Amino acid sequence: MSNIVETITAGGMLKETVEILYRDSNDRVVTTETEPYEIRGGTYVCWCYLRNRLVDIPVPRIIDAVLLGKSYTPRFEVKFD
Repeated sequence: MSNIVETITAGGMLKETVEILYRDSNDRVVTTETEPYEIRGGTYVCWCYLRNRLVDIPVPRIIDAVLLGKSYTPRFEVKFD
Protein backbone atom coordinates (compact mmCIF):
# COMPACT_ATOMS: atom_id res chain seq x y z
CA MET A 1 0.00 0.00 0.00
CA SER A 2 2.84 2.43 0.78
CA ASN A 3 4.19 2.17 -2.79
CA ILE A 4 0.77 3.21 -4.10
CA VAL A 5 0.65 6.23 -1.80
CA GLU A 6 4.26 7.12 -2.70
CA THR A 7 3.47 6.93 -6.43
CA ILE A 8 0.34 9.08 -6.09
CA THR A 9 2.21 11.59 -3.91
CA ALA A 10 5.06 11.79 -6.44
CA GLY A 11 2.52 12.39 -9.21
CA GLY A 12 0.97 15.24 -7.27
CA MET A 13 4.30 16.84 -6.42
CA LEU A 14 5.54 16.54 -10.02
CA LYS A 15 2.13 17.44 -11.52
CA GLU A 16 2.16 14.21 -13.53
CA THR A 17 -0.81 11.97 -14.24
CA VAL A 18 -1.06 8.59 -12.53
CA GLU A 19 -2.75 5.51 -13.94
CA ILE A 20 -4.54 3.56 -11.24
CA LEU A 21 -6.07 0.12 -11.16
CA TYR A 22 -8.80 -0.07 -8.51
CA ARG A 23 -11.99 -1.80 -7.43
CA ASP A 24 -15.08 0.38 -7.78
CA SER A 25 -18.08 0.35 -5.42
CA ASN A 26 -19.53 -2.61 -7.39
CA ASP A 27 -16.24 -4.53 -6.95
CA ARG A 28 -15.38 -4.22 -10.65
CA VAL A 29 -11.72 -3.69 -11.53
CA VAL A 30 -11.26 -0.35 -13.32
CA THR A 31 -8.20 1.30 -14.89
CA THR A 32 -8.11 5.07 -15.37
CA GLU A 33 -5.70 7.95 -15.79
CA THR A 34 -5.92 10.50 -12.98
CA GLU A 35 -4.63 13.91 -11.93
CA PRO A 36 -3.59 13.67 -8.25
CA TYR A 37 -4.81 16.44 -5.92
CA GLU A 38 -4.73 15.04 -2.40
CA ILE A 39 -4.82 12.01 -0.13
CA ARG A 40 -7.13 12.89 2.75
CA GLY A 41 -8.28 10.54 5.48
CA GLY A 42 -7.39 7.43 3.48
CA THR A 43 -9.10 8.73 0.33
CA TYR A 44 -7.43 9.62 -2.97
CA VAL A 45 -8.91 12.84 -4.39
CA CYS A 46 -8.24 13.10 -8.12
CA TRP A 47 -9.55 14.15 -11.49
CA CYS A 48 -10.63 10.97 -13.25
CA TYR A 49 -10.25 11.01 -17.04
CA LEU A 50 -12.65 8.07 -17.42
CA ARG A 51 -15.48 9.84 -15.57
CA ASN A 52 -14.37 13.36 -16.56
CA ARG A 53 -14.89 14.68 -13.03
CA LEU A 54 -13.36 14.95 -9.57
CA VAL A 55 -13.64 11.66 -7.65
CA ASP A 56 -12.74 10.28 -4.22
CA ILE A 57 -11.33 6.75 -4.22
CA PRO A 58 -10.62 4.89 -0.97
CA VAL A 59 -6.89 4.09 -0.98
CA PRO A 60 -7.48 0.46 0.14
CA ARG A 61 -9.44 -0.10 -3.11
CA ILE A 62 -6.42 0.88 -5.25
CA ILE A 63 -4.58 -2.19 -6.54
CA ASP A 64 -1.76 -0.44 -8.43
CA ALA A 65 -0.57 3.05 -9.37
CA VAL A 66 1.90 4.02 -12.12
CA LEU A 67 3.36 7.43 -12.98
CA LEU A 68 2.69 8.10 -16.66
CA GLY A 69 5.24 10.90 -17.11
CA LYS A 70 2.58 13.19 -18.62
CA SER A 71 2.30 16.61 -17.01
CA TYR A 72 -1.03 18.27 -16.24
CA THR A 73 -2.17 21.80 -15.45
CA PRO A 74 -3.97 21.63 -12.09
CA ARG A 75 -7.71 22.37 -12.09
CA PHE A 76 -7.64 22.70 -8.28
CA GLU A 77 -5.10 23.20 -5.52
CA VAL A 78 -2.67 20.28 -5.30
CA LYS A 79 -2.14 19.36 -1.64
CA PHE A 80 1.00 17.21 -1.48
CA ASP A 81 4.12 18.19 0.45
